[in-house]
Formats: sequence, C-alpha cells, structure tokens
Amino acid sequence: MLNRLWRLVNNRLNYLTPTSKPIGYGSGRNGQRRRLYDEPNTPLDRLLTAKVLSPAQESELLAYRDSLNPAAIGRQIADLQAALLRLAKNKTEQLYLAAIPTALPDVRSGIRIKNKAA
Repeated sequence: MLNRLWRLVNNRLNYLTPTSKPIGYGSGRNGQRRRLYDEPNTPLDRLLTAKVLSPAQESELLAYRDSLNPAAIGRQIADLQAALLRLAKNKTEQLYLAAIPTALPDVRSGIRIKNKAA
C-alpha cells in the first residue's frame, strides 16, 4: 500500500507541482542578506529547460505527464491515506490505553514517608 502511495505522490510532485529553488543571496533594504528564489517550475520543466534529455526521452516524459489526471491522483492519495489511518487505528489505541495506568494508587492511606535514622 505504501508503494502505491509513494508512486502517486512522486508523480504529483515531479510532473504536476511547481516548486521554487534557491538561486543565491541578495540584500534587502536594511542590508540584511535574504534568499533569492527562481520562478516556480515542475522538476520535469527544469529537465526540459536544461536540455539534458534526448528527444525520445523528452517525448516519452511529456506523453506520460499528459496522461496523468491530477484530480484522480489526489483522490487516490486521499483514499490510500485513509486506509493507512484505518489500519493504524487499533494499534494506536492499544498504545494509548497501555500508557494509562490500570491500577491507581490508594489515596485513602496517604503517603508514607520513611523516617531517617539519625
């Protein structure tokens, strides 16, 4: 189940989600350094811009991206996450209940303090 989720998340990130990458540092109005970022692009768009792929690889990746359905990917990710939560629910509840003490101390007898022999 995790392998299916991993594949879907990677497809959404690498083909459909634009990300900003840091490109250096600049200075603000007060002279403090601040990070500079480029325009958001998907990792696939960055590969295509870099011209490191052969034309066959480019066409294959573009065809794969065009075959992806972002809404369906989102629904499948949500369904798999819900299934994982259902599977983990019982074990999580067992751990929670195990952390609660089952036998409470007898508060009627009070606290006994040992006398130190001097």
